[in-house]
Amino acid sequence: MKKFIIITAIFCLAGIFLSCEALPVNYSKSQSWSISQKTPQKKMVTLALLGVHVDKTGGWASIEKETSALAPLYFWNRGYKVVDTGERPVYAAEIHLREREFNFGWNSRRSLAVEVHIWAYEDAPAADAQAHEQKLPVAVGRIVAIGDKTFSSSEITDRLLSKAIGKAAKQLAANEKQKNRERQKKNA
Repeated sequence: MKKFIIITAIFCLAGIFLSCEALPVNYSKSQSWSISQKTPQKKMVTLALLGVHVDKTGGWASIEKETSALAPLYFWNRGYKVVDTGERPVYAAEIHLREREFNFGWNSRRSLAVEVHIWAYEDAPAADAQAHEQKLPVAVGRIVAIGDKTFSSSEITDRLLSKAIGKAAKQLAANEKQKNRERQKKNA
């Protein structure tokens, strides 16, 4: 009888740990960046990060800090070096994260959106500029995810930010190629 109680207790504890996912085996994710202080192999385009804006009810300050810290690394992956505005960068970027909660039948769902707006530095909006005074960005990347996830998860924020920066950088590179083609035609 004593053996039966011990075995039952072990199975109950194992069931509790596994059902609550208390063992963090499936939640490990890591990344690393190697950023050389020496001049990179290819000349990197400079970019200023004007700000990160989070529109989420409650607990948004840490999301803003995390995004501000990760954004320069993701821009670096795409060939853009984030510098201070005093260095006269070529481009300026602004990041917006929005989380909305809505009812879908009996369930509550979330819509997560990450937008990366990139302007030529001289066309970037001033901090106090109204929307109607701003010039359109030269490139925008936007990712929207709908489900039960939240920006409170670093993994979700990380994934969406990386994709949005990638989309904006890809569009910016396409714009630059088009400008170069037009210059070549004009000079020919």
